[in-house]
Amino acid sequence: MRQFTIRITSLTPLMLSAGPPAHNLLETLDCIPGNSIRGLLATRFLEKSGSSPSDPLFKTLFLDKMTRFSFATLDGTLPVPASARTCKYDTGFTGQGGHGVLDWVLQNDEGIRRCPVCEGPLDYFDGYWSPLETKRKTTKKKIIVRTAIDPKRNSASSGRLYSSKVIEEGQTFLAHIEVDEDQAAQAISALLKEPFTGAVGKGKSRGQGWVQVEKVEDGNARLNWELANERYKQFKNKGMQALVVTLLSDGIFTDDYLRDLSAPSIFNLEPLGIDPEEWETEPYSGFSSVRTIFGFDGPPLFLPRIPRLAVKAGSVFLFRPKKEATANANVPSGNGMGWIGENNQEGYGRAILWHPFHISPEGWKWTQT
Repeated sequence: MRQFTIRITSLTPLMLSAGPPAHNLLETLDCIPGNSIRGLLATRFLEKSGSSPSDPLFKTLFLDKMTRFSFATLDGTLPVPASARTCKYDTGFTGQGGHGVLDWVLQNDEGIRRCPVCEGPLDYFDGYWSPLETKRKTTKKKIIVRTAIDPKRNSASSGRLYSSKVIEEGQTFLAHIEVDEDQAAQAISALLKEPFTGAVGKGKSRGQGWVQVEKVEDGNARLNWELANERYKQFKNKGMQALVVTLLSDGIFTDDYLRDLSAPSIFNLEPLGIDPEEWETEPYSGFSSVRTIFGFDGPPLFLPRIPRLAVKAGSVFLFRPKKEATANANVPSGNGMGWIGENNQEGYGRAILWHPFHISPEGWKWTQT
């Protein structure tokens, strides 16, 4: 497998719908979904090559699920696990002036429930963070207000005012492209040889959605997550033998009848090297939330997609080991990262086992490889 890293800079406000419109307000996501990046590069490929969607190379790159386009996050940050908590009154990491961040995965019923510094109540801590800097980073947004036009009077229509919360221009997002075939890797490399301008999201007719895309030359530099086995040992040392899986991007999971689920089963974790016979089928605990994903197909259909239920990035699920495997559960080799669930080619389902954040939100020594 070969991995490319691209930098996407917003040249104009971006609207990447977070859900169906609520009355007259439309909100954007904090990141750029993988399906938007796939569409952006597919359009670039057709323009540059002059070919059509029936081209075999186009199918290999964008339709055959052989290439994965990850979500693009602000400066390459990671989602904060949903199990994170912080002081309600002085929120955030200590390096940013807060009272620190805690994680509840390794806390039992007698665990920390009050701020260790001021004894104040704890609150949720979400969003995105930079592991190397141990800082929370927030995507800058603004509200754009517009009105419908009365076609008869050619003026503002009474009572039809709309607001959109969009990503501000001038921000950079990083995404990864994973390619399994040599021919596809060469095509992606040629596609990213020079920076180019394209459009993503909604509102293109109003000047929104324009971005600049360029390849990051040092894209091979990645976070060193260490071995999954080493992290599992640290969990056991803290009194927990559960299998812990954390989503690094939104995930889509279905049952045998293709109904959307709000949590993965142990069978979904097989791509990570997990033996389903060693763990209980369903998670016994978790910290999670969901959102509805929707949208429209591109040409030639232009039809709405069926709304799907996605488990949000940062969600955490815990599985108990079966009694006979409690002492000698097999831990997969490598760093325990991979893709689970459906729509991996669009960036859904990136996950990791025994996330270091749960061990020490602020004390883990992150390095790059």
